[in-house]
Amino acid sequence: MSRQSWKITQRILWIIGLVCLAYWAQVNLKAIWSQAEGARALERPGLTAKSLSVGDVVGRLEIPRLNLSTVVFEGADSDVLERGAGHLPDTALPGKRGNTVLAAHRDTFFRPLRGIRIGDRVKFHQSKGDHVYIVRSARVVEPNEVDVLNPTAEPELTLITCYPFRFIGPAPERFVVRAVLAP
Repeated sequence: MSRQSWKITQRILWIIGLVCLAYWAQVNLKAIWSQAEGARALERPGLTAKSLSVGDVVGRLEIPRLNLSTVVFEGADSDVLERGAGHLPDTALPGKRGNTVLAAHRDTFFRPLRGIRIGDRVKFHQSKGDHVYIVRSARVVEPNEVDVLNPTAEPELTLITCYPFRFIGPAPERFVVRAVLAP
């Protein structure tokens, strides 16, 4: 490779590196800003199930043992999942009868789920009160196993993220945590 070709290659690699760094910074700043805005919204009264639309704050998910704490927004599109965890719109709201399904990226908000244990307490904070769930199971499923989204007779919470946690690129499986409302 000639000296001139090497310099051109070096410049191209620098530009690619800077573009990647700028993208990473933008995604992280968006998440930080959205989490702060979501936390402020939780402190304001007036959040109701009737008024939720995509992007609205649903509540805050906390798993104290794992130091997991994230604002949950309505919806599960890519914009919502860049901002925090997403509540699947056609599932029950936290504390209500049925299956509340939350999703988040494995490399951001749900990364701590890799350390989840049966019996862990999961807290869901809303402006109108808190709900506490107890983890009953954690398993890996194929992406087409959508039965984890099915409604349930009792209040349950399902957390979904991609798996394996350390996979680079689109992960081939899903990690599903199931919890029941504490008595």
